[in-house]
Amino acid sequence: RRRKVSGEDRYEKKQRGISPAFIIPVSPIDDMCFCSDWKTERNFTFMDNNIWIPKPQPHTSAPNHVIEQIQSALMEQRLKPGDRLPPEMELANLFSVSRGSVRQAMKALETLGVLTIRPGDGTYVNTSLSENSFNPLVFALLISQPSAKTIADARYALERDILELLLGQEEQVEKAIPLLEKNLDRHRKMLEEGASPEALAKNDLAFHRILSQGCGNMLLQIVYDYIMDAFEGQVVATTARQEGCDVTIRDHTTIIEALRIRSYPMAKQAAKDTVQSWYSLMV
Repeated sequence: RRRKVSGEDRYEKKQRGISPAFIIPVSPIDDMCFCSDWKTERNFTFMDNNIWIPKPQPHTSAPNHVIEQIQSALMEQRLKPGDRLPPEMELANLFSVSRGSVRQAMKALETLGVLTIRPGDGTYVNTSLSENSFNPLVFALLISQPSAKTIADARYALERDILELLLGQEEQVEKAIPLLEKNLDRHRKMLEEGASPEALAKNDLAFHRILSQGCGNMLLQIVYDYIMDAFEGQVVATTARQEGCDVTIRDHTTIIEALRIRSYPMAKQAAKDTVQSWYSLMV
């Protein structure tokens, strides 16, 4: 049974949190869409051919087509963090694909940490990255097989910029120094207790993540953390080659001192020395 949807119904759709990216504006004359009542649940279909390509492209699989459309909507801010996507059937009709293809796309995006699927509630765009999110950049870096020098140069460039940004924010420096000192004390204690290279490397990476988190630039932080995750194996290997890990203690102490006296040249040199020590242990 078809019936005209009232302004109240449209308000209800808005209240339910369905993103405007999936809703086509209507004029007073064409103020009509259709819904089906089944077990008192109403399902609405929203189509906007000016926003969404109606059918999969010949060179793209159906699930990938759905992923590309969601990605485009996010990049153009038609979808935003916290938005709820239309139901599975609505998306299948919207993109002219099967429900199975939509389901594959949603699962892939959930694995990537883009979406959260809440059974009985809906599918939402995440508002933050989870530590459990799959990181495709790690595999891209590993498959590209960069040289040790390329890795070291990239790490130095990122750490140099992170320290510069951090030193430009007095409040962040004040917050970071106690955390870095606590991490350094933990490292000394771990050495005394004969901790494994894996444990020491994990603590080493935690030191640098404190720096990246304090730089105030989320994009730089994400890229840096992902790169360090990709090469955690090299960090473990170089840690195992250090005698008593005195190099890590020395370099981290210098970085903390540079932050304490607010000296970017000293911090920059400390970052360079840290990466150079790492590089010399890799080759």
